[in-house]
Amino acid sequence: MKPPSKLLSRSVKPSLDRIDLMILDALRDHGRITYQALSERVGLSARPCLERVRRLEQKGVIRGYTALIEPSALGHDIIALAGISMRDPSTGTRQRLERALTANPAVIELQVVNGEYDYVARIVAPTLAAYEALTEAYLADPGFGIGRIHTTFVLKTLKEFEGYPVTDRQD
Repeated sequence: MKPPSKLLSRSVKPSLDRIDLMILDALRDHGRITYQALSERVGLSARPCLERVRRLEQKGVIRGYTALIEPSALGHDIIALAGISMRDPSTGTRQRLERALTANPAVIELQVVNGEYDYVARIVAPTLAAYEALTEAYLADPGFGIGRIHTTFVLKTLKEFEGYPVTDRQD
């Protein structure tokens, strides 16, 4: 078992101790780890380890568990990063657009940002034509108030998002 490293960010709540951070680090890397293996990894017996995991879930530190899926295996051959600029940034228009984007399964990630764009979305599509149809539909609807969508297509992913850093690991 390696010792925990320094925190990368001060945004981690100070109520998380060394063992909590070790649990988070282990679960981020191995979400299907058994409680027995997890307890051995962090140096606790299984019951207290389970109680800590449940407490982290209840506090909202652990939001859930998921499987990492290869996009192309599901026919998502196009991955686009779309910078969306609002023509009409009124509250009602933004809410309509946000509801529509978050409800669309092709929009797999969406952030409100500052700078040149109002939103940045990661969008998947089976073909360029499907991506174009999707963005044209958003642009054509005046109720969404979009001024423009600037698209950058992903050619190759060198590092996938696999979770937020818990500790400053040197391995």
